[in-house]
Amino acid sequence: MQAASRLPQSRLPMPGSRLRPPSQVKMPTPPTENPVTVANTTTTTKRLRSPESVVPIKKARLDSHVTKPRKPSTNGIKKALVTRSNSASNIGAKKVVVKAAPIKQNAPGRPANFSRPGGTTTNRRLLATKNTIDSAPATKPTAGLKTKRQPWDLKGRLEDLEKIYNESKVGKQQLANNLAENSTQLESVTVVNTQLQNNVHRLKETLEQVQASLQSTQKNYDDDMRIRNREIEDLKFKLMSVERQRDSLTGELTAAQKQTAGLQATVAQLTSAQAGISAELTVTKINLEHSLSEVRCLKAELVKEKEIIEDQNQCLMENETERRQLHNLVQELKGNIRVYCRVRPLLPEEHTKSEGEITHINFPDKDSKVLEIDTLNHSSLNESMVNTRKGSSQQPHEFNFDRVFNTTTTQQDVFKEISQLVQSALDGYNVSIFAYGQTGSGKTYTMEGVNSSRNDEEGVIPRSVRQIFETTTKLEEKGWKYQFEASFLEIYNETIRDLLGDGKEAKKHDIKMTGADGSSDVTVTNLIYVPVTSSSKVHKLLAKASENRAVAETKSNERSSRSHSVFRLKITGANETTSEACQGTLNLIDLAGSERIKDSKSEGARLKEAQAINLSLSHLGNVIMALANKESHIPYRNSKLTYLLQNSLGGNSKTLMFVNISPKESNIHESLCSLRFATKVNQCHIGTATKKVR
Repeated sequence: MQAASRLPQSRLPMPGSRLRPPSQVKMPTPPTENPVTVANTTTTTKRLRSPESVVPIKKARLDSHVTKPRKPSTNGIKKALVTRSNSASNIGAKKVVVKAAPIKQNAPGRPANFSRPGGTTTNRRLLATKNTIDSAPATKPTAGLKTKRQPWDLKGRLEDLEKIYNESKVGKQQLANNLAENSTQLESVTVVNTQLQNNVHRLKETLEQVQASLQSTQKNYDDDMRIRNREIEDLKFKLMSVERQRDSLTGELTAAQKQTAGLQATVAQLTSAQAGISAELTVTKINLEHSLSEVRCLKAELVKEKEIIEDQNQCLMENETERRQLHNLVQELKGNIRVYCRVRPLLPEEHTKSEGEITHINFPDKDSKVLEIDTLNHSSLNESMVNTRKGSSQQPHEFNFDRVFNTTTTQQDVFKEISQLVQSALDGYNVSIFAYGQTGSGKTYTMEGVNSSRNDEEGVIPRSVRQIFETTTKLEEKGWKYQFEASFLEIYNETIRDLLGDGKEAKKHDIKMTGADGSSDVTVTNLIYVPVTSSSKVHKLLAKASENRAVAETKSNERSSRSHSVFRLKITGANETTSEACQGTLNLIDLAGSERIKDSKSEGARLKEAQAINLSLSHLGNVIMALANKESHIPYRNSKLTYLLQNSLGGNSKTLMFVNISPKESNIHESLCSLRFATKVNQCHIGTATKKVR
C-alpha cells in the first residue's frame, strides 16, 4: 500500500484497463537539430494505454468498493520524455534537446487524441506518439498476471502497476543506449558530410574553370566556323559566276561556230557567183554611163520647166491678188452693199419623195455667184404667169450676187468669206453685217449658230469675236493695245429693249446721233455697255442675250425670232510706238423674218408681232429703194430699225447682207421676194467707207 501511494495517481490503472508493459510499447525517435536517418534505431515495446481509454466501472460498484479516482493527467508522459532526453545528453557526444509543449486537458466531450490543427513540429510528434499508444490493440495478459482482478483487489492491481513501471525503466535504458549509438554514428556521418561538401566545392570550382575554358573555346570555334562558312559561300558564289560565264561563253562559241559555218558556205556561194556578177557589172556600168548622161540632160530640161512653171504660178498669184484688190477697190468706189446668198439644207421632216433633193433651185456657175430658181412646175403661181411663160421662152429666174452658198456649205466656209471684212473693224472702219430673209430660212443659225460644245456649229457672231481677240493678241507684239465694249439690244414691236439687262428696270431707250456734225455716229441712250477682255466673256453675254430675246412658236417656225437683234462691239486701239490710234465698230444684226399672216395663222400677240416685223421690213425696203433711186430724202426715221441702221445703209460703213433662202417649194414666193430685194440692195450706192482715226 505504501508502494502504491508513492506512484503518481495518473499511473494507476483503472479497473478493467488493458495496459501493456513498457517493453511492448513502440516509442518514437526524438527530433534533433541536424536530423540524420539511422537504421534500426527503434525498439518495439508494448504500448501504454491512455487513461482516457479505460473502460469505466459501473457507478454503483465503484461507490461500494473503491474511492473515486482523480482525473488522469499527462504529467507522467512529460516527465518520461524529459528524463529520456537528459539521459541521452549524458551518453552521446552531441546534445539532443526535445522540447515538449504542455498537453492541455481536453475539454469535456472531445476524444482523448483530439488536437488543434497547426502548432509546432514537436507538439505534433508528441501527439502522434500519444495517439499511437492509445490506439494500440490490447494484448493478452502475461502468465504472471491473473486473467482478471476483482475491483476490490487494490493490492493486486498495485503490484501489476509496479511490474509495468519496472519494465518501462528497462525499455527507457535501452532507448538511451540506442540514442548514444545513433549520436556516435551522426558525428561520423557529419565529418564525412563535411569532407564531401569540401570535395564538392572544389569540384564546382574546377567545373566552373572547365566550363569557362570550354565557352571560350566554343566561342573561338563559332567565330572560326562563321568565317569559314562565309568564305565557303563566297567561293560558291564565285563558282556559280564562273559556271554561268562558262555556259555563256560555251553558247557564244557554239553560235560563233554555226555562224562561221554559215559564212563559209556563203563565201563559197559568193565566190562562185562573183564571176557572173563581175561580167554583169561591167555591162551595167556601160549602160549606167549612158543613162546618167541622159538623166543630166533631162534634169537640165526639168529645171528649166520648173522655173517656167514657178514664174507662171507667181504671175497667177500676183494677178489673183491684183484682181481681188481691184475688185475690192471697185466695190469701195461704187459704195455698193455686198450681198451674199445662202440656201439652207432641208430638215429631216421636210424631205419629200425626191429624197431630200432640191429640184427648183440650181447653182449653175463654178464661181458660186449665180442662183437659179425654176418656177414652171410650182402650183402656187397664178395661172396667168404660167400661161405667159408657156407662150414665151421659158427661162428660170437668175440672180447674181457677190457670193452664193449652196446647201452643203459649212459655217466655217461662210465665215472664211467675211473674215477680211471683220478684220476691217480692227483697222478703224465701221463694219455692219446683217441677215435678211423670211422666217425659218436660217438667219439666226447663220449669225449665232447653235449653243453646243461643237465649234463647227458656231455662227458669224461668235467666230467674229474669237478672230478679233486672236488678232489682237498678235498685234500686241507690234505695240497695239485695244479696248472693247459690247452691247446687245433688240427692237420688239418698235420698242428698244436691252438684252444685257436684268429686265426689271423699264428704262426708255432712244436713238440719237452724236458727233461734231450731229450725224457721225448712232448711239442708244440708257444702254448697258460691258467692257470685255476675252472671247469667253463675250460668249457669256451672247448666251444671256439669247435667253432674254423674244422668240415664239408659229405655224411657219417652231422657234421664230419675234424681234430684230443688234450686237455692237466698239473697238478702240492705240499704238504707243507709232502714235497711231483708231476706233471702229462691228455691228452684227439678225433681222426678224418676214412672214405671211395667212400662212403663219398668227393671232393675238403673235399677230401684233408679225405686223410690226413686216412693217419695219417694209420701211427697210423703202429706204433701199430711195437709196437705189438716189432720192434726196431717205426715210430713215420711219422705223426704229432703219434709224438704227442709218450708218450701215447710207453712211460711213462697210456693209454686208446675207439673204437667206428656204429650200422648201412651198416658200418659193417668199424666196423670190427676198432675192429681188437683195438684188436692189446690191445695186445701192452708199458711199466709200473711210477709216476713223482719233
